[in-house]
Amino acid sequence: MKIRKLVCFASLALSSWGWAYSDFVPLKERAQGHSLTGALQGNESVYSNPAGTLFSEAYTVDGTFAFPKSFSASIVDTRTNSVGGGVGYFKEQGVDPSLMTQGLRLTLGSRINQNLAVGIAGKAVWGVRSGNEMSFKDADAGLLWNGDFASLGMVIRNLGGGNANFKQERETSLGARIGYSQSIYISGSAHSKFGKVSPYEYGFGFEYISPWHFSLMAGYRFQVGAPDQNPSYWSTGISFLSPRLSAHYAVEFPQLNNEEANHLLGLSMAF
Repeated sequence: MKIRKLVCFASLALSSWGWAYSDFVPLKERAQGHSLTGALQGNESVYSNPAGTLFSEAYTVDGTFAFPKSFSASIVDTRTNSVGGGVGYFKEQGVDPSLMTQGLRLTLGSRINQNLAVGIAGKAVWGVRSGNEMSFKDADAGLLWNGDFASLGMVIRNLGGGNANFKQERETSLGARIGYSQSIYISGSAHSKFGKVSPYEYGFGFEYISPWHFSLMAGYRFQVGAPDQNPSYWSTGISFLSPRLSAHYAVEFPQLNNEEANHLLGLSMAF
């Protein structure tokens, strides 16, 4: 149980323009192949499954820097009362310098019973597109079932329909995570356009949590279709965990010659 709480403290967030499903993708999602829809989470729940952090009692603050000019910060409180939540801000620089995107997210949720939690995330996103200032507001909803050896989750993104200028659509993600001896975890997720059965992207992840207060992560994700239009990515990461201050690093390797590896660094603090 102590190790599980430490994992909840380890939480960072930064996104990639290679991800189509969301306005923002947290670091542990990146390190584990975007496979954590059905996983217990920490601050990354602000940007991923809004129900992911509701099985822990913590007050955590984190920040992440992605080279060269993107960053995020978030605060999560699931300790003060039975309704937990968080707030996050991100600023993201795309490959094109004119495609700067900023956003705010606010999550709220609660456990229905010992094993089931629901959450919702409101978001506001703005930036310059085609030379014009644009923005939109929307919401995501999440569900998470947590058992002794496995957890299952579902997220519906952009309940209001999203915004085509920011490549946002209404989408659904389903995922599961299986653990052994609170040290080895395997996860997988599938992401679909809303109303369509066939997923357009699959993600798989692995995490080893050491008793010596560090964790190793690896992942792979791929989109269905022609390789030049739907790329795949390998990723890996490491976290150095402590009850108060944790440090994290992740890198994602695209399988296309015209893309560079993405490096992310961050810190999280628990109070």
